Amino acid sequence: MPIEKIEKEADLCALFIQEFNELPGWTCYPEAAGFDVLVVHEDGRQIGVEAKMQLNAKVADQILPCRGDEFYGRAGPDYRLVIVSKITDASKGIVKMLEHLGVRVLVPRSSWTRHGDAFTFSLAHSLLEVSNHQPFYDWYMFDWNPPERCQVPVLVTNLPAGVPAPVRLTPWKESALKVLAQLRRQGFITAKQIASHGIGVTAWTQAPGSKPAWLAKGTVRGTWIETEHMPAFDKQHPDVYALAVETLATTAPAELELSP
Repeated sequence: MPIEKIEKEADLCALFIQEFNELPGWTCYPEAAGFDVLVVHEDGRQIGVEAKMQLNAKVADQILPCRGDEFYGRAGPDYRLVIVSKITDASKGIVKMLEHLGVRVLVPRSSWTRHGDAFTFSLAHSLLEVSNHQPFYDWYMFDWNPPERCQVPVLVTNLPAGVPAPVRLTPWKESALKVLAQLRRQGFITAKQIASHGIGVTAWTQAPGSKPAWLAKGTVRGTWIETEHMPAFDKQHPDVYALAVETLATTAPAELELSP
């Protein structure tokens, strides 16, 4: 459905995601890898996107990698992009700075469509990486050539992008959902099983400060059971949790038994 009005960052992201998902070979993951949107091509290329209603120094801080990332081999996308509702006289300098630093800045325009006036990024024409056109007056996005690309979420979620305090599907959260699925299937879980999913045990069994722990000791030594203090990870990401449950169902029963 065409977007006729852009009033907040979530509108910008919704328009961008809607348009990009229509391009062959590209998929948008909202609130992934620390970006408002992570766009991934079937050949592996990635675009990290940050959205802002007004261009300012904060978005520059958000889109640019931290100093020293390349020396520590930290993961990142191939390209970096900022989408903004408008460019003013006061923000033209920031556009120039970002594009000199290798970050493209895109602004949607109001255009006539068969549905009436609507905003569009015209991605097939504004980004050479998706149009396969030869550059004439435009240029390709800078390739940051990261030592490792961002981890792509296991599923495309319907999380809203560009909202305050967003719920993000992180690699840790994906592992936590696998732990939760195994815990509920067995009725208990062990520290070894939690660690086998690549995350620390302490967060589950020992809460910081005066907060109650997520798990309590089971009746059998070495086992832990769920408490009412368990965060609602499954409610935050129901599709990913359902996938974890489905995947676990195919696991051999012997792998789910408690070791003596």
